[in-house]
Amino acid sequence: MVRLSWGGGSTDYYNYCSSNQYITIPLSFQHPKTGLGMAGITLYGSWIYDNYREYLQGKLTDSLRREKRYCGELYTSLSNYCKGAVENMGMFFSADTLWNFDTIGTQPGLFSTNPQIENKKGIIQDTVNWVKVNGSFIADGGEKYLVIGNFRDNLHSNYIDLVGIMDPYYFIDDVSVCECSFDINLGADTMLCERETIILNPNLPNATYTWQDSSHAATYEVKQPGTYWVRAYVADYDVYSSDTIVITQGDDSFCNPPLTIPNVITPNGDGANDNFVIQNAESYTITLQIYNRWGRLVYETTNYQNDFSCKTCAAGVYYYVIKAKSKRNGREKEYKGSLTIVTN
Repeated sequence: MVRLSWGGGSTDYYNYCSSNQYITIPLSFQHPKTGLGMAGITLYGSWIYDNYREYLQGKLTDSLRREKRYCGELYTSLSNYCKGAVENMGMFFSADTLWNFDTIGTQPGLFSTNPQIENKKGIIQDTVNWVKVNGSFIADGGEKYLVIGNFRDNLHSNYIDLVGIMDPYYFIDDVSVCECSFDINLGADTMLCERETIILNPNLPNATYTWQDSSHAATYEVKQPGTYWVRAYVADYDVYSSDTIVITQGDDSFCNPPLTIPNVITPNGDGANDNFVIQNAESYTITLQIYNRWGRLVYETTNYQNDFSCKTCAAGVYYYVIKAKSKRNGREKEYKGSLTIVTN
């Protein structure tokens, strides 16, 4: 992370590895959130001149991609003995280094740009705990630099006075940027069968939901055809997402697809037509009975998995009885027929 400052001050880096007391003393008041080091910057300055600012700039490992959503976050804590606190900590992403951006008026420390992510959760006053600042944005494409700081002038900063001697000074740790998504998907339009229900699940972490009937559960149980929609809100990132699904009444060909039953199998181990494979069997719970030509039961199961080959059976004609119960609506059908086993 590159440190940037203007007007006689400087951003700071603290690490337990240092032997300099001016670096280690602040660490006795605030420990890094993780690891051994943390940074510190002034967000609202008036001791040198109005609108004094310090910034942290770093280069991303990869440039951001156009029209992709990115989430950025950092953790911050107000230093002890500050005479004020502010809300406006932001994260600015650009394709160029901040050195090439204009500053406001004659003040060299305040940049005339708007951050894509800015804290809007209130003035940060906590001097003990680390406070998360985060948000998301859609990239223009090509952004490869990140700058952290306050991009508002003193007049437009949300500021309060405290009892202390220092301008608002904040420690910063655990900065991260990653591609993210808040899209939800209720699935493709589909059909609903008799006595069937469908559970709609947006499955967006940390979201609250509003469904078409104004309910707010995390999932929605569909019992009849109709148009269903949900709007999700992730407060942590102040992002909304929505999706709609149309569910129609399913016909019999959809709800109970016909079974296609073979009349010949060749269980010779060549991998072709070795098993008695019933097409669309996955839509049913199948009870299968196989009889030889003298009516003797040679195979039976109540949960057939297309695995009957009867490699030890003699070649010849056999007879099957199939009872298929629909997994969708419980309807039952019975099929009877002959099966020829060819062994050579």
